[in-house]
Amino acid sequence: MPDLFDFFKENESKLQERPSDQVWQKLEKKLETSRRKKRPGIRFLQLTTVALILLVLIFAGVMVWYFSRK
Repeated sequence: MPDLFDFFKENESKLQERPSDQVWQKLEKKLETSRRKKRPGIRFLQLTTVALILLVLIFAGVMVWYFSRK
């Protein structure tokens, strides 16, 4: 089995080739249509989850402190 580095050395000249403008335009069009729109609901859900975790941890800490004083 040939070495991966040898493969890249042999095909180094192909890495410098530039596709035609038509190919670039087609690729850019595909990328734009495949990109997802950012959903604001995800960010809200993340912040809500973090806030709930913090509240649970604070509540647990208060409960441990309260019952340890008795």
